[in-house]
Amino acid sequence: MSNSGYLLIADISGYTNFVKLHNLRQKNVLGKIIADNFEFHAEAIVSDLLEAVIEVIEPTLKLNKLEGDAAFFYIESNDNKNQANDIISIMDKACESFNEKASSLVFVRACGCEPCLESKNLRLKIVAHKGNFAIKKIRNFEELAGEDVIFTHRMLKNGIESNEYWLVTDSFYKDLNPSNKAKFTSNTQVLENFGKVKLNYLQLSSPEPQNSKVESRLRIVNWLAQAAYFSKAKFSKKSLRK
Repeated sequence: MSNSGYLLIADISGYTNFVKLHNLRQKNVLGKIIADNFEFHAEAIVSDLLEAVIEVIEPTLKLNKLEGDAAFFYIESNDNKNQANDIISIMDKACESFNEKASSLVFVRACGCEPCLESKNLRLKIVAHKGNFAIKKIRNFEELAGEDVIFTHRMLKNGIESNEYWLVTDSFYKDLNPSNKAKFTSNTQVLENFGKVKLNYLQLSSPEPQNSKVESRLRIVNWLAQAAYFSKAKFSKKSLRK
């Protein structure tokens, strides 16, 4: 059975590809330990940021699944004529929540490892589409299927040279009020398997995360804070595996 509704992906990007981690793993036992530690730090930071985004979006849209550094949401269309505008409001709040969480994590830079130092470059991008999809239930899981689901994911593989923006399709855009429509500019992208597609684009530009309280503290205080933060994250990860 096909359902009509809204599809949304919130994606965190900004880390350079971890070629160095692969190279470290090829060297020796110490290199592998360092690489594993770097990777764990990156995962912990991204997970915290993604959780902050999910907490804001999930009451309005349903979380379907996590996809690496991204979260895929959906909601079926209803009688609410402002449904698309409500989603835009949630997208705005998600960006605010992301930036607030990023500011609260400034202390991790005291660690000094590459992922912690580069965490200041992490940004949130959101793509949204209105289309059709099938919901397949397998045990306790729901899997969304259909061309529009594939299309929504393809929207992330675009030629936009930015890590922070909103990109919505015409079908989504048409449901917006004039005020929200005015936020976007027309943007044509070539998407794999879909060719040239007219989309609607909003460039965002958040400043580098700052936290005056954290930045005014002694470095040793922030170093201890990051050590405690990652120790707690590692303990939580081990608990989940049991």
